[in-house]
Amino acid sequence: MNTARILIVDDEVNIRLMLRTLLEIDGYRVSEASNGREALDRLERDDFDLMILDLNMPVLDGIGVLEQLKAAHIDAKPRVIVLTAYGSIATAVRATRLGALDFLEKPATPDEIRQTVTAVLKEPQPARPEGSAEEVPGGYAGVLSRVRRALRVADFETAESLLMRAADLAHDDAPYFNLLGIIYEVGQQRRLARKFYGKAIKANRNYEPAQQNMRRLYELNTFGRTKLEVSLGDEFDDAWFSQASRSGK
Repeated sequence: MNTARILIVDDEVNIRLMLRTLLEIDGYRVSEASNGREALDRLERDDFDLMILDLNMPVLDGIGVLEQLKAAHIDAKPRVIVLTAYGSIATAVRATRLGALDFLEKPATPDEIRQTVTAVLKEPQPARPEGSAEEVPGGYAGVLSRVRRALRVADFETAESLLMRAADLAHDDAPYFNLLGIIYEVGQQRRLARKFYGKAIKANRNYEPAQQNMRRLYELNTFGRTKLEVSLGDEFDDAWFSQASRSGK
């Protein structure tokens, strides 16, 4: 029997009804809020194990909720899954940077919703580095080059900060998704890593770095070990990164 308390935050009545019906069938205790301000008021009064948060709402949107929740003095903050429009990767990435543990792209299937809710409820809230974005010359390609250089020296905070800054430019770019997957994997968020490796493969089915990283992650999850190296998506970078990893640099 599922006893977790879930708060659904969405301005669309039909979506709230669909989610509530689906989750109550599974035994969860479900409450609703129609906008971000109402959600924050509920969180001040009651404890919830999970919040399913739409990002596009009037009054106060989902990003605003996450920003205020991050700064709020609330004893028991819920885990968060955000709902995004299909293809809204920039906002999904920003949401995970602010503390969301996963995201669902609308329209999500009942199986996707159930699997994501079950997985997120098993996870503790991860600590997240603050990091700060910086201006990077060279445009989008320059950002990815800087990310790879940061990864080669294990400067994961800089790599993550740069990827957050590039999110609006990424669109359906397989190399970007692959690098983002590496960042989440380094942060021990393997489910999100798998999701972004999968998005890289969906964007370009022939993109071997993401294929290799997906295989490597599968072997780690299944067998606890792997001989496959992390693939940064650049032959020079991959060789350098692998050599540095083995030598402990």
